[in-house]
Amino acid sequence: MEVASDESLECISQLELDEAVELHRKYMQGVRGGKRLTLSFIDAKQLALENYDLTGAEMVAVCFSAGTLSGAQLRGANLFGANLQCADLSFSDLSRCDLRGASLSGANLESANLEEVDMRNGFILVRDKSGNLTPMNNGAAAIDDVNLAGANLTSARLGRLIGPRTDLSNAIFKYANLTNADLSNSDLRGAVFTGADLTSANLSGCVLHGAILSGAILNQTNLDGADLTAAHYKDTDFSSVDVTRALLPKSVDNLDRPIREIVHEHGRWIESLGQQGQQADLSRYDLQELDLCGINLSAANLSLTNLSQSNLSSGRFTMADLSSILAMDADFTHADLRGASLENANLSRACLRSARLTPMSLIGVSANTVPARLCGARLDGTNLANADLQGADLTKTRLCNADLREANLRKAKLLDADLRGADLTGADLTGADTRGAIGMIYDDFEETA
Repeated sequence: MEVASDESLECISQLELDEAVELHRKYMQGVRGGKRLTLSFIDAKQLALENYDLTGAEMVAVCFSAGTLSGAQLRGANLFGANLQCADLSFSDLSRCDLRGASLSGANLESANLEEVDMRNGFILVRDKSGNLTPMNNGAAAIDDVNLAGANLTSARLGRLIGPRTDLSNAIFKYANLTNADLSNSDLRGAVFTGADLTSANLSGCVLHGAILSGAILNQTNLDGADLTAAHYKDTDFSSVDVTRALLPKSVDNLDRPIREIVHEHGRWIESLGQQGQQADLSRYDLQELDLCGINLSAANLSLTNLSQSNLSSGRFTMADLSSILAMDADFTHADLRGASLENANLSRACLRSARLTPMSLIGVSANTVPARLCGARLDGTNLANADLQGADLTKTRLCNADLREANLRKAKLLDADLRGADLTGADLTGADTRGAIGMIYDDFEETA
């Protein structure tokens, strides 16, 4: 709880703000004349502080609605009761911030670092002219219609504040406290909940394709209508959860015939151009930890299939639908993935060394090719050394800490891709479209966001 005088917020101009930030920079560097940034109870709406270092700033109840803080360093800042509605906080560092009682409705927190942040409820009391204490805000931390895609919320204290229908795709909730949180109907594709406390949380209607639930505490968690297809929950305790109304992956034991027979019939279908045999449809099946080395599933439907830790080396997947698959730690070494769709796939720590992800020429269609599509895919820590990604569509793909040494990325689309920590030593990016890409460091060139 914070106590303040009952006065309207004092306005500040962009010039005054820039001057205060410069004094804070000197303060942080120990330069004489520096002064810690204090914006408490200040109206700074629609102003810009992108990429500034505001570590440890005092910003209680600041109004920064519709402001720009993209890429700002706000580690340990006090933003108790702040109004950050519709603010751009993308790629900012808010780790260990005090955001109790803050309003983040409509804010953009894409890929922001919110590790160990405190986002619980908190009241600000003001003294009126009679000396009585009255609440300045309603005390409820508000997160409605927020973009938290790719945000890091490791060990964050959140409680029930996250509202429904929130974009939480690829967000990291390791060891976060989400007790009683309402995440209903949210996009949780690729989200990581390792060690998170989801006791009594509402995940009804959520899409959890590619999400990691291993080690999460699921005590009376509401999973009604939740889509757990291609989610990773091996060794997760579901004993106190009702999953009868959840959508679960299909077991390989429920296939009407052995996989080898399915593959054989699929081969006949390919060779006969669809006149004989049958196209393989393994969509939504759990095929993890299988040895499928050298398999030919070109043009097969494998969307939303769990292929984690499976051996798919030297396999043929040209023009196959592998969208939204979960293939963590899978082996695609030397695999042929020309023209394949891997959109929104989770291939974290998979091995695609020397894999072919180039366009596929369509037979009988003059000058028409289909590129390999990895839009929105997650390839964190993935081995793509020597992979051929010429012309591949990697728009908004996460490639954090990926191994791209000697990879062929000529004419590849890397629009808004995340390459923080990726090794691009010897990679060929001739003609690649890197607009909006962040974290690119290769040879003597460095690009920063």
